Formats: sequence, C-alpha cells, structure tokens
Amino acid sequence: MKKISLIIPVYNVEKYIEECLISCLEQDISSDEYEIIIINDGTQDNSLNISVQYANKFKNISVYTQDNQGLSSARNLGLSLAVGKYVWFIDSDDKIAFNCLNKITNKCINEDLDALAICSANIINDTYLRRYIYYSNDIFQGKDFMMKKEFQVCVPFTIYRRKFLVENCLKFFHDIFHEDSEFSPRSYYLAEKVSSLDDLFYFVNQNPISITRTINPKKSFDLIQVCNNLSDFSESILQKYKYKFDYLISMNLNTSLHFTAKMSLNDRDMLNRSIYENRHLFKHLRRSRIMKYKIEGLFFNLFPKKTIQIYTFLQNLFFFKKYTKRG
Repeated sequence: MKKISLIIPVYNVEKYIEECLISCLEQDISSDEYEIIIINDGTQDNSLNISVQYANKFKNISVYTQDNQGLSSARNLGLSLAVGKYVWFIDSDDKIAFNCLNKITNKCINEDLDALAICSANIINDTYLRRYIYYSNDIFQGKDFMMKKEFQVCVPFTIYRRKFLVENCLKFFHDIFHEDSEFSPRSYYLAEKVSSLDDLFYFVNQNPISITRTINPKKSFDLIQVCNNLSDFSESILQKYKYKFDYLISMNLNTSLHFTAKMSLNDRDMLNRSIYENRHLFKHLRRSRIMKYKIEGLFFNLFPKKTIQIYTFLQNLFFFKKYTKRG
C-alpha cells in the first residue's frame, strides 16, 4: 500500500497548476510510496493539458476527468480512487512544502493517527505570511482537538487516514460552497487520534478568482445548508461538545448574513425566506457563549421574517460600540 495519496481537483487553474504539481513532486519519499490523483472537474482552460503532460512524465501521477460538478464531487471521486494509507486534499491553486512527505507520513503511521493538522501560510507578493496557529505534538481525541482555538476547518490543512474516512462514510456534501465548514467538524469529532505538526507545510495562493474569493449569492444559501447539516449532526454528540457546534453554526449563519451587503433586493428577500424556513437554527444562537450571537438569537426569534434587517442593525450597533471604545 502507498503511504499517502495527494488528491488535487482541477478547474481553470492554468496559472497555478504547474507550481502545485512541482511542489508535490519535489518530495523526500520514493515516487513508489505515494500517488498524485488529479481530478479534472471539466476545466475550460489549459489546466488539463498541463496535468496530462506531467502525468505522461511521472508514473505516480494519474488524471481522471468528470463533467463539472464542483469541488466536493471532485474530492469524493479522488477519495474513491485513492489507495494510500493517508490522503491529503490539495487545492490546485496552492502548493505544499518541498520534502515534507517523509515527516508527515512517518508521524501519521508511527502514531497511528486518524488525522494530522499542519500549519499554513498565505502567499502575498512572493512572501509567506504564516497564519498565526502554533501546534504541539500531543495526541488528542479529535473532538477534544476541535475544542481548541487552533482548530481550522480548511480541509487542506489536515491529512486524513483514508480508512477512517471510508469507514465513517465521511464525504463532502455535494454541490455547495463552504463544504469544508460542513466536513471538518464532523470528521474531527469522529476521529479517535489526532495530532499536529508545527511546520509550514501548506501555502495558499491569493487567487482572485478562486471559489473562496469570488462573490456569489449561492454562498449564503449554501451556508444555511451547512448549518442544517451541523445542527442535525450535533443532535447525537456528547453534551459537553455541543457548545462548539452552537458556536460553529452561529458563525456560519452570521457569515451567510454578512454576504447580504452585496446582494440584490430579490436575493435578500429569498434569503430572508430561507432563514425563516430554517428558524429552528436560532436555538444555536441563543445557546451560544458569545453575547453577540445570544442577542441575535433573541431578536431573530422575535422577528423571524426580518433577520437581514436585524443583523444589519446589530452589526452597525456592535461596530459603533467597538469603534467608540477604541476612540
């Protein structure tokens, strides 16, 4: 069995894909010990041609093609094809550190981990700006690691045991944005052994046309789906961990509302209706340990058809208080 599978969904990233692949090839384990699985998600630029050229040169690279179905579907397909003991989902407009796989796979295998968290940095003007997360080498249950402030939902910042994902039927929810926010809390809660490395092993390019940096009203509606899925999942978890899910659901609901500032009136009305239809989510706001969320939960419950208006008013109110305190 190969030690690790690197799963790389590709869609319109011709500017970045070669650098990503080079970083995955410049490694300190044998090419026989790992595989690079490229999922062409119906790309419309030269990304597929570049990927095929590399696959023709390197025996550990495979390219598979599907119609454009989104990142979740591409990752799920990659997972179904992977044979590595561990899997690492890598975004094709990012890159990983040279010669990092030996340290990663040794720690994962020797400590028999379900998941390994790693540090990351943003690439800004050819400079690496570390995200301010600092890890220890301790081993935790995943649910306890999730309670720490260092917990990050971005999937590429975690390497997973493939068998753990398969046995727990952990897949990415199809056809939504913010799939990481839905997937990571569930996977960490179920993981029995989680550790971390305080090494910068993942580098995020600030791609202006990436999914995370483009404006799309669908993101707000998809976040309602994320909240619903996490809410359903939280019904069966241990009581002492519920407040973390209350926080995550409240945060995602706020993010959904934050996007409304640049929405059309029609989209705002539709989102108001969607939130009203899912007003059972307000209980997570009311149970939150964050006062802002508690207040939102109270007012949303009183005026469930006016959530966007109330959110906007409270945002201005909270901002004003924060601004005047600083002054």
